[in-house]
Amino acid sequence: MSLQDYVNRRYDYLAVRNVKKIGNAKLGLELFNAQTSGEICTGIQKLSQRWLLEFLTELGSMPGLPDRGASFMTAARQGRILNSLTAASAFESASIGVRRNLQNEEALDTPDDERFASAELVSAAILPGYLQLQVKINSIAGDSREIILPISVLPTNT
Repeated sequence: MSLQDYVNRRYDYLAVRNVKKIGNAKLGLELFNAQTSGEICTGIQKLSQRWLLEFLTELGSMPGLPDRGASFMTAARQGRILNSLTAASAFESASIGVRRNLQNEEALDTPDDERFASAELVSAAILPGYLQLQVKINSIAGDSREIILPISVLPTNT
């Protein structure tokens, strides 16, 4: 992004790194490192980061904000995600609250590329020790970004 991308825009501190327009990359949570003292983001990357943080926050885990977060991580933590079918069901159920929360915090002057339209589960795979979700985040401007989430899960006796 260039400086022009930030003119007259509200930006967010970049917390989720390695989001790429094309190709796969492991996401990392990092506010700063040896190369930078921090970066900012706008647009679809800001929206993707908002969605990711809301989705990964356990519903009811924020004191004073009982409706923030999603039910997905609770299901993963409790070992209720057993296969790609239960992952898809948990994703769809959690997505309802995430959509509501993101849209409720958007203002009339929020740019369209930062306004939430939808999140689509592209794929879900159960791998040893974790669940891998590939999710496509869509803005009302028509921009989209795919992210891959490796989520630790409890082993099951199946």
